[in-house]
Amino acid sequence: MLEFILERKKTSEEFTLGTLSIIRRVDDEYLAGEEKEFICDTLEPPMKKMGRNPHVHHRHKGALTAGRYPVVITPSEKFGRCLPLVVGVPKMMSKDVRMLIGNTVEDIEVGLIPGAYRGFGKMVDSRNMIYFLKRLIVEAKARGEGVWLKVKR
Repeated sequence: MLEFILERKKTSEEFTLGTLSIIRRVDDEYLAGEEKEFICDTLEPPMKKMGRNPHVHHRHKGALTAGRYPVVITPSEKFGRCLPLVVGVPKMMSKDVRMLIGNTVEDIEVGLIPGAYRGFGKMVDSRNMIYFLKRLIVEAKARGEGVWLKVKR
C-alpha cells in the first residue's frame, strides 16, 4: 500500500500551505511503526469556515477536508491529460479533487498543487512533481496496491 500524508503548515485568507509525505510502515527486529518521507510542498485554496452548525453539510471550494481518501489517476478533460484524483472528499463542491500543475492558488478552483513553495503563495516545479507522483501511483497500482491520501488539519 502506498499512503501519502498531507499536513497543513500555514493557512491564510489567500491560500493553504502544506507538506506531502509518504508514510512507510516499518516492521523489523529493531523498529516498528511508521516513518515519514518528505516529498514536496503543497498549495491549496484557503480553508473555508463551515458555519456554526456542525450538522449542516455545506459544499465549498477550498482546502481538502481532513480524512483518508483513495487516489487514482484518470483523464482530465479540462486539463487534457491524466492527473491524480483524490476520490470521495466530503463537503467539497466536487467530491473528487485533482492534483494539478500550477504556480499560484489562482490556478485552481478546487484542488491541490504539489511542488516547491517559494513564498508569497508561489509554487515552482509542479509539473515535475505531478509526473513523479503519477509514477509512484502507477507503480503501486501495478503491484496491486491501494493508494491513499491522509489529510490532517
